[in-house]
Amino acid sequence: MGIIRKQSSQTTIIAYAGILIGFVGSALLRPKILSEGEIGLLQLVLNTTALFASIFTLGTNLTTLKMVPEFKNKPEKKKSFITFSLLVGLVGTVLAIPAFLLTKAFIFQTQDGGFEGFNYNTTFYAGILVVIGFRVFQFILDAYLRTNHQPLPGVFSDSIIQKFFPILGLILFYFHWIDFQQLIYFNLAIFFLPVLISFIMLKKANAFTFGRPGPFSREEKKTITGISSSGILEILSGGLILYIDAYMVQWLMGEDAVGIYTTLFFFGVVISVPAKAIRRVSIVTISESMALRDYGNIQTIYKKSSQTLLVAGGLLFLGIWCNRYSVGEYLGENYAAAIPVLLFIALAQLVDCITSVNYQIIAVSKHYYYNLFMGFMTLALLIISNYLLIPIMGVSGAALASLLSMILINGMRHLFLKNKYQLSPFSIENLKTILIIAVVLFLVDWIPNLDNIYLNLLFKGALVLAIYLPAVYITQCSPDFNVVMDKYLRIFRVKK
Repeated sequence: MGIIRKQSSQTTIIAYAGILIGFVGSALLRPKILSEGEIGLLQLVLNTTALFASIFTLGTNLTTLKMVPEFKNKPEKKKSFITFSLLVGLVGTVLAIPAFLLTKAFIFQTQDGGFEGFNYNTTFYAGILVVIGFRVFQFILDAYLRTNHQPLPGVFSDSIIQKFFPILGLILFYFHWIDFQQLIYFNLAIFFLPVLISFIMLKKANAFTFGRPGPFSREEKKTITGISSSGILEILSGGLILYIDAYMVQWLMGEDAVGIYTTLFFFGVVISVPAKAIRRVSIVTISESMALRDYGNIQTIYKKSSQTLLVAGGLLFLGIWCNRYSVGEYLGENYAAAIPVLLFIALAQLVDCITSVNYQIIAVSKHYYYNLFMGFMTLALLIISNYLLIPIMGVSGAALASLLSMILINGMRHLFLKNKYQLSPFSIENLKTILIIAVVLFLVDWIPNLDNIYLNLLFKGALVLAIYLPAVYITQCSPDFNVVMDKYLRIFRVKK
């Protein structure tokens, strides 16, 4: 876990810097500058580019993460594999064009008039298609960077570039230097930069060569075909799982509800930042260990990452939910009425933290196609539960459906890994952390809120830190967390 701890710490620092920037943009500025409907339409556009791009990589990013570590002792195959990936990405981009054109009216509900006052013109749809292409190649290049143990460029692009520049767009819109239509185009144009950065970093590292990929053996071709074909369907189900809630909220309630839902959703997914950092770094090590059948190392990563992510996720969960009063009061009455969204999404992310890298382990194993079956079962539950719960509970129903689906898919992954590989992330440390979270939540909630929402935010946040951090440190809920804490405590003692 040494290299994983080091790299995930670096990526987490960058990711949290991005969360801070994103918080300013998405939580503080966007709800005050844009209407709920404008937020909803903007988020639907961004979700659509992400969904189509992930599907039309045609499984190549998964193939890269699985196959490149297999070529560890074949440097020429490893360096030239990018040619294969980019060619598949080009084919995927071409296929995305008719797929998007055939579904665009349904996605944006333009058959019912669409968002009032917005011009769904050729430039709008062409811009989305261009960005889908950019994002296809970004996903592919990022996967290749990760196989070369370079996760930071992708994290920097996701966390800094794609969080900072939208704030500039909001400022331009606020001062009426651009209109809402141009704000959409501004947000789309940002996606050119991550592709450029990834390409420069790969070239600088001399990590690839353009040329004929391979030659691949018959077994390698069979593996590549299998991963790619199942990967397409797996990403299709996975992408829909990520975004179907927002689409169904729009179809059943409209863009205003999407704006409320996605704004509160942002607060909940902050909990997933450490998990994304560890997964981004660990998947290559897991893939290399799987190739060597080193299940002991995989179990160590699985267990320790679960302990660390639960401790970090628990802190974030408490910081967010114990400050729900301040969040609701700042955002306004419509958002405050939907505050259960924050709870359900935060709990869903906490469940995902506990089960840590289960998806990554299955994805690089010979049973990678099981992720496909689990994904479609979860998608079916998500669609049915959204359809039933949204009319009853509104946007809170969509969030509850997400929580149920997260429990289902992670439960299935855990049972699969337990039965097939005797791998499990759970330990007594997990139970101790959960008990500490419950006790801290009870104590902080028991103390009345202050009338001033900003002072209340600082007060409740300080209480969480003062009780939670010493508790998990003394009870040793996570060895890796204690290593980091010891490092900073030594620095504090030296300075003192």
